[in-house]
Amino acid sequence: MKTNLLPTLNWDIRTESVNISSMFDTGKKAIIRTDNNSLLSIVGKDYCPVTNAQLMNFTEALTRTGEFELKGFDELNDGKTILAFLQNKNPNLRINGCAMKEYMFIGNTHDGTKALTIGTANNLIRCSNQFYSTLKVYRKKHTSPFEFNQLEILEIIKNYKLKKNQVYGAFDGMESVRVDEGLINRLVVDIHKMLETDSSLIKKENWGWSPSMQLLRKSIDKEMKDLGNNAFGLFNGVTWYTSHEMRNADSISGRMSGTANQINQKAFRFCNNLKRNNSQEN
Repeated sequence: MKTNLLPTLNWDIRTESVNISSMFDTGKKAIIRTDNNSLLSIVGKDYCPVTNAQLMNFTEALTRTGEFELKGFDELNDGKTILAFLQNKNPNLRINGCAMKEYMFIGNTHDGTKALTIGTANNLIRCSNQFYSTLKVYRKKHTSPFEFNQLEILEIIKNYKLKKNQVYGAFDGMESVRVDEGLINRLVVDIHKMLETDSSLIKKENWGWSPSMQLLRKSIDKEMKDLGNNAFGLFNGVTWYTSHEMRNADSISGRMSGTANQINQKAFRFCNNLKRNNSQEN
């Protein structure tokens, strides 16, 4: 989890009509930062932005339940995207016996690209591997005013716990699924096809010569040494690579929505399928 989060948001947005020659109203609105007057986006007349003040009020309502502690805010793309991070205060969070730190994140945009969305981020305390997933807990399009009450807050937390437990349940049993060299290499090859960091001269059949894949393989070997030659160790080898070795390892946006997250999601599906297949065989 990024450590230099902002304790608060000390700026907000305002909207202005977009006119031509100060006479013709285009019917569109400009979203502008209040602190430096920079333009964040041009949106349609029916667009209803969620202000920073509203987002902070939303996070305060979530923390008042006692379930979460606000860790801070992050700004991406000059403030076009705002993220709020709240840590789950449950001290007994574990996956396969490994202690976890879990965060709820709330993402909001000021450029009209995405809805306000709630997701979750997990940190394996043992080695700080990070795994993000966007849960279908709450999603608010910018098509109507953003309003909420206490009952809605409690329903959001209830749905959050339900979806979160489904993610945790998907890991249960992975530690008992043995993996061999063939399965490891299959996942590494699949990941190699996704990356754009290697020279185009490295053909997919020569993935072993890829510098990034050598780092990935070392990461997998490291985690399997600690967690065992199983699907859980394989998954954590991949998340070690995306959390600590990739060039965007310090980029929170990269781990959440970029190539790193896509790699993590592929590894999660791969290892979860191994678990399902193993259950069917037994």
